[in-house]
Amino acid sequence: MKPLKIVHIGAGSGFVLSIARELLGHEIFDNAEFVLADPAADRLKSAYKVVTEELAKKPNHIRVSCFENNADALPGADYVITSCEPNRYENWYYDLMIPEQFGSFQVKGENGGPGGIIHATRNILMFKKILADIERLAPQAWLMNFTNPMSFLCTYFKNYSKVRALGFCHQVHGSFGVIAEMLGMKPGELEVISAGVNHLNWLFDIRRHGGRESVMKEFLALVRDSKYWHERFKNIPEQTFTLKVLDTFNMYPIGYDDHIIEYMPFFWTREEWDRHHVRALTETYHNMARKKQHILEITRLLGKEFDKPPFPADPDHPYYAENPCAVIVALETNTPTYFDAINIRNNGAVGNLPADVILDVPAVCIGGEVRSIHVGDLPAGPLEICRRQTAIHEMLSHAVEDLDNSLMIQILCLCPYITSVTQAENIWNAYKEHYKLDFFR
Repeated sequence: MKPLKIVHIGAGSGFVLSIARELLGHEIFDNAEFVLADPAADRLKSAYKVVTEELAKKPNHIRVSCFENNADALPGADYVITSCEPNRYENWYYDLMIPEQFGSFQVKGENGGPGGIIHATRNILMFKKILADIERLAPQAWLMNFTNPMSFLCTYFKNYSKVRALGFCHQVHGSFGVIAEMLGMKPGELEVISAGVNHLNWLFDIRRHGGRESVMKEFLALVRDSKYWHERFKNIPEQTFTLKVLDTFNMYPIGYDDHIIEYMPFFWTREEWDRHHVRALTETYHNMARKKQHILEITRLLGKEFDKPPFPADPDHPYYAENPCAVIVALETNTPTYFDAINIRNNGAVGNLPADVILDVPAVCIGGEVRSIHVGDLPAGPLEICRRQTAIHEMLSHAVEDLDNSLMIQILCLCPYITSVTQAENIWNAYKEHYKLDFFR
């Protein structure tokens, strides 16, 4: 068996450290080539340093190389991991600030709302070149994506690329490790069955690790009694609105407050933010852009200049590892393996959503494919939130591929955060001017 070649595009992100750790966990990666690609020379240098330091902790024969140009890194790649985004925080600031000028307010708009729509537009345009390079230089490779907005991007990959693509997010897996710790358990003690759009999964059932019986009633009782769902604490994920959604829709939304609200315009109004101690993320994004800090720096400074969050108690606990390397092992060894959440085609996982839309669902890797697992039907309220969003995902993939100005305005009109066609037109025209998107016609 020839050694694997794994290329990480956007290696200057914090994900590269987790991937390096996982490469040490299985013999399938012996003699592998781990290629780091990032156009920013300073980030690439930093990534190389942390990766080689991590790999030096255990005996291995993994070769590490670096390229600033993706085309130089990709030839012959077996797997391509992407976690790339230029001017991340500066752009996110304007993603939210521009709609505010026309009366549309989001606390966070990474994946949903007008902020998520323009974020997806920029990153799809970026990925067109990446996908073309993969198709040309590594046509048999699997693409394993971390870049957001996950559901938007995976929908575009599905519709307009021949590349086999999977979307990875630690939202479900990671948050339930933290939730278990909040409830006095160990990470991994709770096993969840959930489905939805990325950053908004809905909990269908939950069990103790290895258990056969549902503990949903016990879990919801613990949640409703826990201080972490009723109060806000420094450096701890906020879940007071999560509890409000649970009580309103009778279904637990997974992703913490700052993720689920991306899709929920019925979040507290701008006038209520102060009363609920909500902080606008435009300020956070602007400050991070001003300091020009990136995630690798934050990762290395955690616990020194930065306050270490109480959860997870051990960020290096094996439970919190990302899943791409586990998928690679399953594919390469043909070992059937279950994953609690991967972004792929629905294919019946949620019975009352279209088969071809991208959802964040449980999956099994078997027979050289990653296949969704049937979960059930969503009730009417959660269903409509997800259905509207998947329609927007599909429309945007077509709008960006065709550079269709009219379709972009339609999408904004359908966005739950937009209240009039005039508002939609004003926001889109301001986005076009700021991000120089006049090639949309």
